[in-house]
Amino acid sequence: MTLFRTALRRRLPALVFVLLLCFAAMPNARAADENPLDVPDLSSPRAAMAGFLALTDSMYTQAAVLLNDYFVSNALYLNPEHRQLMQIAQQGAVKATRILDLSSLPPILKSTLAVERVEQFREILDRIPVPPLDQIPDAAEMASHSATRWRLPGTDITFVRVETGPRTGEYVLSAETVEQLPDFYQRVKDLPYKPGTGRDLAAAFQKIAPRTNATLYERFSASMVGLGYIFPMRWMLTWPDWTRIRLGGAVGWQWTGLAIGATLIVLLLQVCRWISLRLRRMKSESNRVHWDMLPIPIGLLISAGLLSPTVCTLLHLGGTPMIVIATIETLTIYIGSAWLALIGCTIIAELIVGVEHATIRSLDGQLIRLGSRLVGAVIAVACLIKGADDLGFPIYSVIAGLGIGGLAVALGAKDSIANLLGSMLIMFEKPFRVGHHIRVGAYEGTVEDVGFRSTRIRTPDNSLISVPNDAVINATVDNLSMRTKRRQHLNIGVGYNTPRATLEAFIAGIIGLIEAHDLTEKGTELVSMHNLGDSSLDILVLFQLIVEDDRTELSGRHEILMKILALAEEMGISVQGSKGRSP
Repeated sequence: MTLFRTALRRRLPALVFVLLLCFAAMPNARAADENPLDVPDLSSPRAAMAGFLALTDSMYTQAAVLLNDYFVSNALYLNPEHRQLMQIAQQGAVKATRILDLSSLPPILKSTLAVERVEQFREILDRIPVPPLDQIPDAAEMASHSATRWRLPGTDITFVRVETGPRTGEYVLSAETVEQLPDFYQRVKDLPYKPGTGRDLAAAFQKIAPRTNATLYERFSASMVGLGYIFPMRWMLTWPDWTRIRLGGAVGWQWTGLAIGATLIVLLLQVCRWISLRLRRMKSESNRVHWDMLPIPIGLLISAGLLSPTVCTLLHLGGTPMIVIATIETLTIYIGSAWLALIGCTIIAELIVGVEHATIRSLDGQLIRLGSRLVGAVIAVACLIKGADDLGFPIYSVIAGLGIGGLAVALGAKDSIANLLGSMLIMFEKPFRVGHHIRVGAYEGTVEDVGFRSTRIRTPDNSLISVPNDAVINATVDNLSMRTKRRQHLNIGVGYNTPRATLEAFIAGIIGLIEAHDLTEKGTELVSMHNLGDSSLDILVLFQLIVEDDRTELSGRHEILMKILALAEEMGISVQGSKGRSP
């Protein structure tokens, strides 16, 4: 017990200080000073530097007060007064970030890296020569020299005047400097602290933990406060020293937490894959709704949603590991969202087709599917563009790149695009439907499917041919199934020895047969002598059959021909030969 208390007394102040800094990095904490809306004066390099030093000195002072109060108390958790100190420090941290031009940072990292850059900048100022404030130019001096930039002597640290936007006229640390702060910090971190609040805190930590030479920034980035939601602080204070060894921008316990988190995410994705396989096995052949494709993108989004709370709240990573994790998280979110949009729109289309009772291969069903896929593709592209913007890629450059890439694809796949546009025209104009008997150029048959590239036709010989949709829309399409009546053309030859009276009676009999048939259109028939052939007298027979399909047409035609033959036999007429066609 004595050893535990000794460890607690040695390590508790450091933990409390990083606890304060962690809470100071939380952007949603409520401000506790008298004027939460007050902002630092950035009217000149002198004002900006003075305000930054005052704010960070206040944070260090609050840290010292909290450290001393917590150290002498026997409480396990922070009391309301300590939390009030945290809120005051939080206000100072938020205000201190205003001195930075964060335009060079990716949007997804601004809220996280801003506080880190504040801490790194303060660590740099605590180690290098800084001129007295009265030697740093104020607004009047900058205006008298018509200067818009000021560089800290002997460094590349530069303050610049904001020329556009709502903060016009303010002096901030340039975007180039903010981007270089991690490198500057690495180059000066081994230098001793100058006199001031930073050195006082560093000396206090050195007395508490003499075996470590970590800087204040390193103590902040390795804070264990997030794990306080899971493990009691007293337990964490007794962890072995290897958990605090720094490697690659993080310490041992943080890498251990990352390994555990990565393992849990892999297990989650494996569960999603198992669910997907189970749904695929359960799906029937007639079911076109791909529920089995949903679990994996949903698993990706859940995994990405767990990354941020794990990293920010529990592991409290910073620096390069945080940038890598945040980038992976953003990529996963937007790629998963794009994937989910494509699959979701496809599923919605199949559900609509099912509700509307549309035929699986009908043009209406195909149109719904095509429209849903286009909507899904647009949403997916929008997600990818937004993700690229969050990662720091200029959105206009991304759109321009997509345009150039799209033009290259269009030139390389112009035939495929023409066929796709042809399928859209067929679906919108609907010159035929699945099941119709059509004639397209040299092809004739029954339409079995209209796809996104070609139309499949079953010929009378039972062959299945695929006609590119581009060729279909550029050809004359004769939809034979849309005819409500079909013209019949017969040429009947009788012998020259047939008496005239018998011939006229035969013609009148044919007219009567046609008029008496149920499928003929009355009043449109035409039967007359047509030609004096080489070996027969040719009788032209024209009439219309009111039918909608080939089977009924052939049946009606057969009945009329058989009755004509019976009439000729009854009248003793010798039919020398007959010719006929049905267009």
